[in-house]
Amino acid sequence: MLSPAHQTRILGILTDLTAIPSAEIQPGDRLSEDLGMDSVTRMELVSMLAEQFDLDIELEEAVAVEDVRGILALAEARLGHG
Repeated sequence: MLSPAHQTRILGILTDLTAIPSAEIQPGDRLSEDLGMDSVTRMELVSMLAEQFDLDIELEEAVAVEDVRGILALAEARLGHG
């Protein structure tokens, strides 16, 4: 299970990239359609997650993520293997 502190940090990164307050970001929000993230912003997100949490995230995995829930699950899976 992803800790509340990690979840808060991930939502903070999303807020930094989208200017949408973290309190308004929901797990089902789609990165492109709901949060307005383009491919460059999505790559920034992956880069920031990798840096903040010292994770090794495969590009193919990152590209496949479509929503906030997917980002949280990806981080949880990677943090669980750390």
